[in-house]
Amino acid sequence: MPLQIAVLIMAAGASTRMKGIKQLMPWKDSNFLLETIKTVQKCHVLNITIVLGSNAELISNQCQLNDLDVHVITNTNWAEGLGNSIAHAVKVKLQQQETYDGILICLADQPLLSHEYLNKVINEFEKHPEKIIGTNYGKRVGVPALFPKIYFSELSKLKGDSGAKLFLNKQSESIISLQANKQIIDIDTNAEYEQLMAHTNKTKI
Repeated sequence: MPLQIAVLIMAAGASTRMKGIKQLMPWKDSNFLLETIKTVQKCHVLNITIVLGSNAELISNQCQLNDLDVHVITNTNWAEGLGNSIAHAVKVKLQQQETYDGILICLADQPLLSHEYLNKVINEFEKHPEKIIGTNYGKRVGVPALFPKIYFSELSKLKGDSGAKLFLNKQSESIISLQANKQIIDIDTNAEYEQLMAHTNKTKI
């Protein structure tokens, strides 16, 4: 029987370093958030949850999330940071008393992320279901990362803006780190967005 995996797509931040709402920035056929959802929907997962915070109602309405096969969690304390939003979402999932073998955490601002890479993470987890499967960032490990259920309680206690990074890097002996190369690029500023679009348009020529 395949392992039961839930996905949290983190989209709660205010994108203060960008002019505009990062989750809604145009990308491919729609925007960052919707394209991330499309990517995850191609993966072998049981449940997809979008974690919103800043501009939650606007994002939900513009992306028509209620019409998609996803769950939506809104963290009213999103300003306390990514760690707080992860903790809030995991608490909600635990309260729902649904059974998952693992939770895969992704970001909505990594537009180059592919479903092939996410399935690679999932396949590695199925071989080593007691391990955290993380993504190599050189000197550290980050998301996308897939956590087995023995870590759900600790995830529900995360705080601050570092997300799962500090937690991941304390668990080095329990992690298998995979290479995602340029897929780990995240977009935080308008300059980075313009570079992304320029490179994308250039490669289409």
